[in-house]
Amino acid sequence: MQRRYQTAFFLLLLTAPVWLLSAEPYYYSSGQKIVLEPLLKTREAAPPAQDGIRWYRTPNGAKIGVKPEVIIGCDDFTRCKPLLEGYPIRKIEKLSDTLWLLTLEEGSDPFEIANTLYQAPEVKLAHPNFIRPRRQR
Repeated sequence: MQRRYQTAFFLLLLTAPVWLLSAEPYYYSSGQKIVLEPLLKTREAAPPAQDGIRWYRTPNGAKIGVKPEVIIGCDDFTRCKPLLEGYPIRKIEKLSDTLWLLTLEEGSDPFEIANTLYQAPEVKLAHPNFIRPRRQR
């Protein structure tokens, strides 16, 4: 019986890295985790990727694009700025008194950076910069 548990534990250890590598992109909205489904490069993902934009589908079926940018909200940016050191940030742009746009280096994962910054108590909001395709009326 003990051998069976050892085998199960061993299999769990072997498959754990696969689970981590195949993690779906997500972001937090109002404290809830929202998982996104990546759209493949088909007609469904139109318009084609430009300027590093990647397309996803939300759980409610909406199609959104994600730029290689992160928007953060800080009441006092001087307290948030030290948190940004070490991240692959190319440019920081002030959007308002409490909102900042972080333009990331090429190849950076905006979901990973936003989700990590969201955990910091100084950061009130952090999410990738989303875009939606225009609709004809």
